[in-house]
Amino acid sequence: MNFQRTKVRGIVSIPRLALVAFIDIVLFLLLYLMLAGTLAAPESRISAGLEKPAAAGGAAPDLPPVSLKVLRSGDTVVFRIGQRNVPTADAVVLALAESPKQGGIIVRSDANALVGDVAAAMQAAKDAGFERVSYAPTP
Repeated sequence: MNFQRTKVRGIVSIPRLALVAFIDIVLFLLLYLMLAGTLAAPESRISAGLEKPAAAGGAAPDLPPVSLKVLRSGDTVVFRIGQRNVPTADAVVLALAESPKQGGIIVRSDANALVGDVAAAMQAAKDAGFERVSYAPTP
């Protein structure tokens, strides 16, 4: 048996990785992470709480939020602001324009209210000048 090391003549080639396969794998992982991860916060839920800003010294007193309830019976929808019933979303904008806006507004709905009715109420609150609009579902 010959255990002597033989001399290799010439240039020794370095094994190379397949660069195309490596790029394919990196792009596949990038695509997977982009599709599997979320890039923005989910908008399937509407925040149910109103945030209170920090009071600066002797700031104005905290006002309770205005309550707007969306009621539906049959084909008619009624918007209730406190104890006052308002028949249309345009009338809601006019009624809410008179309300104080510092406390925000909470939109509630009954079990029969449609999503479009609640969305119309929330849009009316935004149109009336409320910056903090919150939705609280009725259990």
